[in-house]
Amino acid sequence: MPTNRRIARILLLATLVSLLAFPASAADTSSLRLLDHAWPNVASRRIDEIGRGVGVVFSPDLSVPDNCRFYQSLGFACFQGADWEKILDDVHRYDVLYPERRIFTLILETHGTNGNGLKLQTSYDPNADRSYISAGALQQRLEPEGIYYVIISACNSGRLLRPAIYNQLDPNNGDKLFLPATKGIVNASPDFVAARSAVMLITPQSSHIETTLVGQLAEISPSARRAILTSAKALGITPPKEFAVSDLMTAMLTRDAQLQLTAGSYVDELSRAAAPVDRSEQLFRKFVRYVNAVAAKQYPPPPAKKAVAVRKTPKKKPASGK
Repeated sequence: MPTNRRIARILLLATLVSLLAFPASAADTSSLRLLDHAWPNVASRRIDEIGRGVGVVFSPDLSVPDNCRFYQSLGFACFQGADWEKILDDVHRYDVLYPERRIFTLILETHGTNGNGLKLQTSYDPNADRSYISAGALQQRLEPEGIYYVIISACNSGRLLRPAIYNQLDPNNGDKLFLPATKGIVNASPDFVAARSAVMLITPQSSHIETTLVGQLAEISPSARRAILTSAKALGITPPKEFAVSDLMTAMLTRDAQLQLTAGSYVDELSRAAAPVDRSEQLFRKFVRYVNAVAAKQYPPPPAKKAVAVRKTPKKKPASGK
């Protein structure tokens, strides 16, 4: 598979990042229990049921055009943009309009800005649309919407939960990646107490650089493409020819053995570690197999026809006269 589809959420420059392999370790049961609360491991039998109850937020520069249409076809609620205020409004509007498919868990495919704030942006141009939000603001704004789990897929996500910036981000932190907030910064109220919030923030156990791969719709099976097209048609949308999927999203969806999650803990140290390309490609293949397997349940192949042996009746010979 090509490696140029890899989207690394860089720390400084991609050429300066050393790719460090994670130790091979089985997923501990606490991580799986935590995930089962946030995203129950239900065996989906239809493509449009894969993401039921789960929303996903994409920073535009970590996605592809019309990526949300792909996720919507899989049953997710999907939001993409560079303005956190608008994203939060869209989440509220979705739950009002679709109460039967309301969101209980939100996955954030965003920048971590070296652990200095969750960032949405259209590009690294200083004048591009861009906004930030603090961890406390997420809890404060999402709890009234009935969203009780937020899974953060962002670089150095553990540093986002540091007490010093939990409620109020520091706009003068000196980090080169903390570019101008052209669309503002969303902070929690000064009196917000995170310990009283019902919203749980979940992050990978180790802070590192998250990776996203871009795949082609043509890479999945014909039955999966058929199911996605059927789902998209029912929603009145057209699925894109390509889609973006992160390592963490796939690891959670497939209950990968190396998945390690934690809730409510923070780290101070900045990490430059990232998964190797081979690991990302392995996870992408698991994602494709998972989607194909669900589609096979929805559109099972026709049973093979059994060959039936035709028994020929021998012709009777005319009786000879005497």
